[in-house]
Amino acid sequence: MSNNNAAGGKSAKKSNGASGKAAKKTATSEAQKQEASNASNTVTTPDQQIKFHSQYIKDLSFENPNAPVIYQDTSAAPQVSVNFGIGSSPVPGKDRHFEVVLQISATAKQGDQTMFVAELSYGGEVSVSPDMNPQSIQPVVMIEGPRFLFPFARSLMSSITREGGFMPLNIQPIDFIRLYQMRMQQKSEPNASQASDK
Repeated sequence: MSNNNAAGGKSAKKSNGASGKAAKKTATSEAQKQEASNASNTVTTPDQQIKFHSQYIKDLSFENPNAPVIYQDTSAAPQVSVNFGIGSSPVPGKDRHFEVVLQISATAKQGDQTMFVAELSYGGEVSVSPDMNPQSIQPVVMIEGPRFLFPFARSLMSSITREGGFMPLNIQPIDFIRLYQMRMQQKSEPNASQASDK
C-alpha cells in the first residue's frame, strides 16, 4: 500500500528553523513505521475491512525428473504453464474467521522433456469485521485474501525454481477481481443451462 500522505506532505510550505524540519521528519518517520506495521496484518477495502492473522505454507513440492541431462541442452527455450486455484473455508470455533488457500502449479518443458513441476499451496487465516454485509463476505475474502498472499507465494515459487537449478520463475501479477468474476460466471453457467432445459 502506498503512503499518499507522505507524498502529499511535500507540497506543504517548509517550516522555519532546523527544529521544525527535525520535528516534521520525526513525525513522518513515525507515521511511515505505523503504516508499515498496519499493512503487515490489515488490508482495507472500500467501506470494508479484512484482517490477516497468520500466513503459512500448507504444501510445497518440486520435481526435477530429468536432471542432470536436462541441464545439458540450453539452446531450446522452455515452455512454462502456470495454473492457479483459490479456496476458502470457515475456521472452526471462530466467528467470521476464514482460511484462504492460494494454489499455484507450474510446469516447464523443453521439447517433450519435463524440466520441472512446482506446486505450492499457501494459506492464511483472515477475519472480517462484525458489521460487514453477509453478501460481501465471500467476494472480499476470495479477492482480498489471495491478493495479500500472492507476493509471498510468488517469492517462494521463484526461490524453489532457482534452488532447483533453473532460472527463477517470474509469475506475472494476477487480477484477482477478474479471476473471481470468471469463477462466478462458470458457476452460473450450469445453472442457466439447467433452467433452459426445463
